[in-house]
Amino acid sequence: MALEGPQSGDIRATLALSLAEARAGSSRTLTLPGGRRITVPIRAGIRNGEEIRLKGQGEPAWSGGPAGDLILTASIAPSEQYGSQPNFIDDPSSPTDFIQGSYVPPTTPTPGYPVPYPPPVSATNNNPAGQYGPTSPNYPPSGSGANYPNYPARTQEPLYLYQNQPPYAELSQYAGYPQAGQQIPPQFTPPPPKRRGLSLTVIILLIIIVLFLLGGSGLVYYVGVYQPQKMHADATATVNARITGTAQANAQATANALATSQAQANATATAQASATAAASATATALQAIYSQATSGNPTLNDSLNAPGNNSWDRLAASNSTASGSCAYTGGAYHSNMPTKGYFQPCYAQTPTFSNFAYQVQMTITQGDEGGILFRANPANSKFYLFRISQSGAYDLYLYIDNQGTHAKNLLSNSSALIKQGLNQTNTITVVARGGNLYFYINGQYLDSVSNNMFTSGKIGVFGESNNNPTDVAFNNAQVWTV
Repeated sequence: MALEGPQSGDIRATLALSLAEARAGSSRTLTLPGGRRITVPIRAGIRNGEEIRLKGQGEPAWSGGPAGDLILTASIAPSEQYGSQPNFIDDPSSPTDFIQGSYVPPTTPTPGYPVPYPPPVSATNNNPAGQYGPTSPNYPPSGSGANYPNYPARTQEPLYLYQNQPPYAELSQYAGYPQAGQQIPPQFTPPPPKRRGLSLTVIILLIIIVLFLLGGSGLVYYVGVYQPQKMHADATATVNARITGTAQANAQATANALATSQAQANATATAQASATAAASATATALQAIYSQATSGNPTLNDSLNAPGNNSWDRLAASNSTASGSCAYTGGAYHSNMPTKGYFQPCYAQTPTFSNFAYQVQMTITQGDEGGILFRANPANSKFYLFRISQSGAYDLYLYIDNQGTHAKNLLSNSSALIKQGLNQTNTITVVARGGNLYFYINGQYLDSVSNNMFTSGKIGVFGESNNNPTDVAFNNAQVWTV
């Protein structure tokens, strides 16, 4: 989100959206100059460059004048990834600022850095030199950008046969036939010649011819019939043998493939079984951490239904500029924050812990969210903050100073283990062993992370107003040293 700056009371900014947000619609919680937070609805189907105008959400054009508008220009990126956000308007998942408890000694904030949670006003700390609050010179300027140059304005032939026939015979050749009425003289008929028998030579020649014919017939039969049939039979046998061999080879290959497939299936099943067993073993080990850490007698055991020996903060709303409070009421210890965009921490002043299991029961009686603080140094605003909301979401933040925008998100998710809605009691547990932090909800493992930034400190609780005035009740705080 790029902030352009106020123009005659208006605040103009660029709102970076993903494609999924632009298509389906969403909402964003923004932190405005001075730490003021606002939730902006984003309609489904919003177009790139379209403006969202929120009346009266800008800054006054002059002291005591009417507030201008907040004007957001949608910038829809093709990627789901976005760069870092400016300090004034931050990502909706970022932590909010908070109101410090009354025990924090007054400190002078570093010039040029806004204080996200004002310290309580007391008789000894009467907002000296106007260092805190909207009138402080440490707050970013509002109004016209002209007075603050460091804040920029808000396509082929026929075939012929030869005739070789004899000529027709002359009529004289028929003279041998009698004419009509002519007398035929008698003719002498010689006796017929005698028939002679076949000579031996002819007979032998005939026999040779017959034998030759018989031999030729046999050769023809051999060449034309027998040999082709034999070759065909041999070829058929060869083909059949090859077919049989191929079938056997195919059968063997199929058997090998089936064996390989079965082996792979067995290997996969074994791997899955191993993974399942490993996951089960991991879950068992993580659950065992909780059981071991919370066994035995707790070092701190406070019902939180009335003041005890652990000196939990007691802060009246009248002593807080954001009207937050820490108080015992109705048999529980309450952190109350009516001001949107802030949370109210409430610490046990004694003792401090290093490696421990810290557990407390939390009930959201009104509003949005709450949680626990641990390894805290309240005077320097350094601590781990774990929170859960009515919707079942949870977060873990690392605060390194009193600037909420500087806090680092270590975990962010949601879980069905968290009971949702108002007046639902959830038991929160953190087991801290060196840099290993394990979180449990209602006695069941939720999540874990490693971080070595802080090694010891105080414990506490808080209620946070994201959009609505919030009140969170706490009971049965316990700590075991590990």
